[in-house]
Amino acid sequence: MNKEGLVSIIIPTYNRAHILPRAIESVLNQTYQNTELIIVDDCSSDNTQEVANNYCNKDKRVSYIRNKENLGQSFSRNEGIGYSRGAFLMFLDDDCEYLPEKVEEEITLMSSLSPQPAIIYSNMWSEKIGSQALCPLNKKGKYIFKDDILNCKYYILGPPSWFCKREIIKRINGFDVNFYKYVDLDLLMRVIFTGECLYFHNKPLAIVHFVPGISERTHKNLFYRELLLEKHFSKIKKYKRFLSYLYWRIAKDSFHLGDSKKARDYCWKAFISSPLKVEYLFKTILFSFKKLKRNSLVKNREER
Repeated sequence: MNKEGLVSIIIPTYNRAHILPRAIESVLNQTYQNTELIIVDDCSSDNTQEVANNYCNKDKRVSYIRNKENLGQSFSRNEGIGYSRGAFLMFLDDDCEYLPEKVEEEITLMSSLSPQPAIIYSNMWSEKIGSQALCPLNKKGKYIFKDDILNCKYYILGPPSWFCKREIIKRINGFDVNFYKYVDLDLLMRVIFTGECLYFHNKPLAIVHFVPGISERTHKNLFYRELLLEKHFSKIKKYKRFLSYLYWRIAKDSFHLGDSKKARDYCWKAFISSPLKVEYLFKTILFSFKKLKRNSLVKNREER
């Protein structure tokens, strides 16, 4: 295996033996063959180990690691990074798949760009080829710098769309294991804070499959969104539009989870950060009214 130009592809997985082969096959069927595939099993209780070992026995490019306990996606990806040997890193979720030309097209693009970005991220199809792209197809490919992201002038997709320079991912110590959610945004923010740039390639080169029943509005997700804000606040506080966006997302999630007070407080912060967004002011009033209405209903029930 030629280490020059070697691409390491890491699939973290947990209890997805029934769909894991689709992701694995999409890697093994790449037109660019100088790859290694590292499957990191986060202590699955199904037959994931059997599925992975079958591929290891058939193809020497495939390796399998099993965590001793369930430690999350960030830990699993970092385990894969530590085991990998490639100059480039890719991260494929077990419920997504690559198009056959993805690796070849992105390694060719990386070598042609000057300056070379830390990460190329490509567009993705939703569910099937030719359906809906996650980013508008008419957007031009472009370099993405810190101010583009923090002024909300960007389209950012998750790790299955990424093609990364290994040296930079290693330099920032990979994924933050303290995060269960929003690990991708946290990593991208740490990359751009080092002065590196990204590059958006507007061609769908992967397919994302949405697993039903996974709610984006849970108390755990809300906790990690607030943790992301706290971790990076000192560096993003001057970017009022981005800060306002994060405040608003926390406010909206809090409201749907039944915490009207937190929703109102964060919505007010969103408005203060971005006063031109008058809708935040109206939402603050609405959330306050909802809280008063909810308190009144509780009081009436207690009096009965």
